[in-house]
Amino acid sequence: MKSRLLADVEEWKNAAPLFCSQQFSDDIRQFTQWYTDGQDCFGCLPKPGERNDIERNTAHHYRDVLAEIRSQFFAVHGMELYAAMTNQWHEFMRVDDLMYQFAEKFPGLAPTKLDIQRDHSHLLAEKQGHELSQGLILAELLAIPRVGNHLMAAMRRPKNDSYPYLLEFQNKGKIEFDTIKLIKNNNIAYLTLSNHSYLNAEDDEFNDAMEIAVDVALLDPTIEMGVIRGDVMTHKKYEGMRVFCSGVNLTKLYQGQLPYLFYVKRELGMMSKLYRGLLNNNGTWNEAPDRAIEKPWISVVDTHAIGGGCQMLLVSDYVIAESDSYFTIPARSEGFIPGLANLRLPRYVGQRLANRMIYRNHKILANSIEGRLLVDDVVDSSAMNKIIDHIIHEMTETGVHGMISNRKAFRHAVEPLDIFRRYMATFCREQAKCMYDDEVIRHLENFWVRRCK
Repeated sequence: MKSRLLADVEEWKNAAPLFCSQQFSDDIRQFTQWYTDGQDCFGCLPKPGERNDIERNTAHHYRDVLAEIRSQFFAVHGMELYAAMTNQWHEFMRVDDLMYQFAEKFPGLAPTKLDIQRDHSHLLAEKQGHELSQGLILAELLAIPRVGNHLMAAMRRPKNDSYPYLLEFQNKGKIEFDTIKLIKNNNIAYLTLSNHSYLNAEDDEFNDAMEIAVDVALLDPTIEMGVIRGDVMTHKKYEGMRVFCSGVNLTKLYQGQLPYLFYVKRELGMMSKLYRGLLNNNGTWNEAPDRAIEKPWISVVDTHAIGGGCQMLLVSDYVIAESDSYFTIPARSEGFIPGLANLRLPRYVGQRLANRMIYRNHKILANSIEGRLLVDDVVDSSAMNKIIDHIIHEMTETGVHGMISNRKAFRHAVEPLDIFRRYMATFCREQAKCMYDDEVIRHLENFWVRRCK
């Protein structure tokens, strides 16, 4: 009976329809029937935590097949589907809303919000893995130039939640979340990372709050420049010390509380706004001329910049580091792609050093020859505040307009929007496959065992 289940899934896989760009109605009808047949087959399996090895392998095979066929449908019909979801390109939707709209309008074509919520209650190793389909679908959408450009533009628009915080910031000079603080001092926005429980490790709540803070700093016309720095920690190991960022929150990832779309929203949303600026609501979304609202950003590294923290330095206009601080990018050793580091890091340090950092988690000390490739100034902690003030004065003394124009010119030279779009198409697919790879899950379990000893 158990081996028969696997054979049934294989038979269902072989019955998958072939899609044609001129036959949308027929293709959606065939897909719906094929999907329904698969649901009948899959429904015979026990709940995730109650499956034996054969049943678990069967469930994974079903998940992988469904994700691939869904992505094939989007490869053929993605342009038509996206145009329908966006009112023929007149509306802009963030990636999570877009995914769930697909699922609602075309049942079975994408995972529903309920599918994702049910998975969210399980450890990563026990999830069904509906998010794999989200990653493969997004990869196909981003691979289509017009669709990808429109979707990236949607993610660079201000979040709806940002406008009330903008009013608060303009009235009170500050906004504060559980993990992020934004304070105005003269014409400078000081963005402080304050996720004390996890040493400024990134999770969905952290990045949602940071994206709003970035929106607010960019939208406020009185702000000329932003400064990003870690708060003074209360964690017993680093009590009284500032920490910049400790990378992705592996605890939440292991516990199944870090959704796949966290990675996509981070890169297309918050990180893109830091690097490429904010698109306003006038509906324009072509790359050139670049009409985005941009401001220079200074990153200040205390103690360490790990993973995503190190990636923030690659989109900063100026980096100041404490002399005892260090940088690592451990995502590959954990089994993941470290965001845009594979694209951006070689520009700063060269390919070979980038390879060592990503493949082997090579540690770079700020006060070293290698470290100087990633930072502009290295100072003792006692002189940090003084040098921050000095650099701000130096960069704003004659106005920042010329700097903004030059950062746009640099960006168009080294990372055109089309290169970013194609990278993100690969990233979306491969990151989703990494997330549900058995090897990655074993790495996380080993990390968790070591941490709990």
